[in-house]
Amino acid sequence: MPAYYPVFLDVRGRRCVVIGGGALGEEKTDRLVDYGADAVVIAPVLTERLRGMADGGEITWVDRGYRQGDLEGAFIAIVADTSDSRVNEAVSAEAMERNVPLNVNDVTDLCTWIAPAVVRRGEVIVAASTGGASPALARKLREELAGTSRTGSRHGVMEYADLAPLLTDARRELLGKGIRVKPDHWQACLSDDLVDMVHEGRSEEARAALMERLMIGTECDCPDGLCERWEELDVSG
Repeated sequence: MPAYYPVFLDVRGRRCVVIGGGALGEEKTDRLVDYGADAVVIAPVLTERLRGMADGGEITWVDRGYRQGDLEGAFIAIVADTSDSRVNEAVSAEAMERNVPLNVNDVTDLCTWIAPAVVRRGEVIVAASTGGASPALARKLREELAGTSRTGSRHGVMEYADLAPLLTDARRELLGKGIRVKPDHWQACLSDDLVDMVHEGRSEEARAALMERLMIGTECDCPDGLCERWEELDVSG
């Protein structure tokens, strides 16, 4: 896993390319626009919000899939739709050729930069990253810093960083088996008792407990943004 150099970029007026017009593409584009970027979205289909932004002139929409040459003049690029590995590889090759910093969502080995979890209050911005090891942990750190965590914690924010190896292994195992666990369910599973076990040298016990809880999430049929098993799995007390 590479050690990423932390930096804040001024993207105002700069061409920033997002490939993918789904929910994740919308999230990435929204943030770029918030910070003044000249956002270009390449996708045959857009979310309703992105289409409205395109119609309103807030973003540029290229109504098709990615083609070689789309990164010409790009300051940074993001692949938000990673459903086609051939496209991911092609974009990575072009980015390398043109020396364009690239983020490929959840495909760390193709990234030359990764997006941190961000907390902002006025002009103060705090960014937290796990080096791509665990999006769930990055979100946990962000929510603890912002005071919005639904499970709460009696541990200090950075004590949760000690879960990174455990979460990386669990995520790798699930991805290897083609198992998807919704982000909200991941959050419900990140509890104080796992931190306790790791700090006490009971890492295998922590891993077994985490995997058991995550597997419950494979049967979740909850809407995005709300996991009905929050209370059931909240063992932070």
